[in-house]
Amino acid sequence: SQTGLDLEGRAQNVADAFKIKNDKKVIEKNFLLVDDVITTGATTLECGKVLVTAGAKSVYACSVGIAE
Repeated sequence: SQTGLDLEGRAQNVADAFKIKNDKKVIEKNFLLVDDVITTGATTLECGKVLVTAGAKSVYACSVGIAE
């Protein structure tokens, strides 16, 4: 859980947490990351970094919140 962690703690918590199984499925493709909450962006940035390193053409991110 990222809850309760500061910016540095969140970044450390997700560092190297994501891997690409097959780079060929990523190369020159566009991606949209969708997250329920983007607080510091640590998870989004780490996912984006992994995709770009694997050859993604572009990576976009969005967050959608619903208040009751």
